[in-house]
Amino acid sequence: MPRPQRELDPAGGPLVEFARDLRALREQAGGPKFTTMARRTGRSKTALADASAGRHLPRWETVEDYVRACDADPEPWRARWDGLRVSLGSPPPPPAEEPDPDAPEPADQRGVPLTSDVSRVPPLTSGAEEPADDRGVSLTSDVSRVPPLTSGDRGPAVGKRLVLVAAVVAVLGIGLGFVLGRVTVPDPPVLPQTVEAIEVQNKVALGADRLVEDRTPAYLSTEALAYCASPSRSCKVPGTEMASGAAIVANCWTTGQMMWNVDLADPDQARNPERAQSDLWYRASFPDGRTGYLSEVYVVRGDRGGRDLPRCTS
Repeated sequence: MPRPQRELDPAGGPLVEFARDLRALREQAGGPKFTTMARRTGRSKTALADASAGRHLPRWETVEDYVRACDADPEPWRARWDGLRVSLGSPPPPPAEEPDPDAPEPADQRGVPLTSDVSRVPPLTSGAEEPADDRGVSLTSDVSRVPPLTSGDRGPAVGKRLVLVAAVVAVLGIGLGFVLGRVTVPDPPVLPQTVEAIEVQNKVALGADRLVEDRTPAYLSTEALAYCASPSRSCKVPGTEMASGAAIVANCWTTGQMMWNVDLADPDQARNPERAQSDLWYRASFPDGRTGYLSEVYVVRGDRGGRDLPRCTS
């Protein structure tokens, strides 16, 4: 029989009220199990349960899947979630400012708009006076209009034309780079999650097919170790004992002592499908601020592997 969710504080504020309404929606849908909701959405049952725990504001994707799993439309919940996010001090980024269509465009001294749309730059007309060199050759970007050299042309004139062509190519290259720089916006970097709810599974694999509750409760440790080397010092964080089904919040992972959830002396343990072995440890926290490490072999299979959390830096 699944363990009922912890009762919410009646005076918990808007965050608790949001969680209470999520629970009410689930009841209206017939009270589906979180395991069933997880199968419908692909979201872990721990994350779905944590969304209605009222301890912190869940991610919108989790709320959306929670509502869909209850056969409801998530769209009306979005504005409320955004309002909670703002009230909790994490407002969404402001929308980009729309340009004023009536504002005059900046132009150069010839009246040509300084925009990134190169096609809008008007060509020189036949009535306009074009700049020319001392031989009357037009100094424009239309290279095809430069007359060919004749046998009477001298070496210095050839040098001038080569310099002119190189200058035109350089100007066009700079202009093209400016346009591409204006229209090409890099995607924002993908950042890892900073917190994730995980479910404790304090069980040991026995024999070839059994998985039973450990007689010793799981707990958080001050180090990524099963025990401390010194008998006079304990790694256990006081008051963090946990049985299977407990939910805690993990914020990063690290590597530490290799752990197993089996008796290595058992000759049949290698055939047990629930056998787990890992040196990955989560750093997790209790609501009251106590923190410590827990080996991933003591969490449910779906919450192992780091959960896309960052590696602990200290």
